[in-house]
Amino acid sequence: MNKQIAIKEIIDFLGVEVIHVFGEIENVFVMSLKPAEYVDAYSLDWIGSLKRNKQEIAEQTKAPAIICDPTVSYTETLKKNHKVLIHVQNPKMSIAMIADRFFIQKLSPGIHPSAFIHPGAVISASAYIGAGCVIGECVIGDDTIIYPNVTIYDNVKIGSQVIIQAGVVIGTDGLGCERKKDGTLIKFSHLGGVVIGNNVEIGANSQIARGALSDTIIGDGTKMNGLCFIAHNCVLGKNVWITGNTMLAGSVVVEENATIFSKVIVREQTRIGKNSVIGMGSVVTKDIPENETWFGNPAKKNEK
Repeated sequence: MNKQIAIKEIIDFLGVEVIHVFGEIENVFVMSLKPAEYVDAYSLDWIGSLKRNKQEIAEQTKAPAIICDPTVSYTETLKKNHKVLIHVQNPKMSIAMIADRFFIQKLSPGIHPSAFIHPGAVISASAYIGAGCVIGECVIGDDTIIYPNVTIYDNVKIGSQVIIQAGVVIGTDGLGCERKKDGTLIKFSHLGGVVIGNNVEIGANSQIARGALSDTIIGDGTKMNGLCFIAHNCVLGKNVWITGNTMLAGSVVVEENATIFSKVIVREQTRIGKNSVIGMGSVVTKDIPENETWFGNPAKKNEK
């Protein structure tokens, strides 16, 4: 982006995230966020809390302003070089907020002419529907962004400020079956839908199946990476974080603030407690209580 952004505007935006500001902020502007090795006099720099040489990074940066935690001191070197030091509790979170607010080019609302829209679909005027999408008889809320080649079946409700990345499929039938004595499979009909809350993100090429009788539910604030599979009747609470290639079998319940890392498989009708963490590659075969970390195949509690 070529737009100048005043540091004062960034500080005001962060609000209560800011602990203290050092240096003169008037007439200080930035134009970009860049990797550490490319930071220049037009960049906003930031220092992760886990860095070992935080003070050295701050004093050597070319950037006019630095986002960091309170362990970085405002030294004479920083003062002499007219740097602005902004203390926050969580620099990574603050820089993510800044990037989304000031440095992401927002898509203009509208529907791409190549998209197919069911005449009964209810789509907010502020939503964006990308090229090649197929949108069934569903509801799509305010400021939701649907990238190209997404398929949304009938009986899906999507909230506001949702991001659905390319290639996602929402509302397919799950595959619940019963077997006759002769081995013939009888598919259980799926009559439910999918309900997706506000501020959700669904990663590219993921699939969410509709419920059999009740709905599959994705709670507010939940984020999942690409190639995830959410089976029928799953219920995900608020702010669940799921990374790539994860599969939840039918009727799994994931409570609020749980974190599931990559390539996890969760057995059907299993409950994952709130604030719990499941390590990458785990196979979950039984319920996980609240506030615990589990990993392995089969997954077991981390006792450390």
